[in-house]
Amino acid sequence: MPICDIIAKELADVLSVIAHPARLRIIEELSQGEIDVSGLVKLTGLPQATVSQHLAALRNRKLVHDRREGRGVFYSLSQPWMADWMLDGLKLIVSEGVYGSELAKAASKARRVWLARKK
Repeated sequence: MPICDIIAKELADVLSVIAHPARLRIIEELSQGEIDVSGLVKLTGLPQATVSQHLAALRNRKLVHDRREGRGVFYSLSQPWMADWMLDGLKLIVSEGVYGSELAKAASKARRVWLARKK
């Protein structure tokens, strides 16, 4: 199999793990730094079991690290620049020529919020 095919398949596999709204939210929250499951539950509004399942998927793909401290487990992005990649991805939505103007406005606002949180 040519190297480009191998790399394309690997990237598609990574993108398929990331390509879930809950996982994108978790990645965005982890871009702020290390946090435990209960913190992610509060920030995302998702049930604890859901957060744990998505963290397991991200951890299995080595996209997040876990650190145990006593009874707690804290998570962080293995590649913090991954959150920047998501910000760049919002450009696909912001373009009004591709999606409706309401979605473009919402994506623009989300991008501003995410950028402000990085400072």
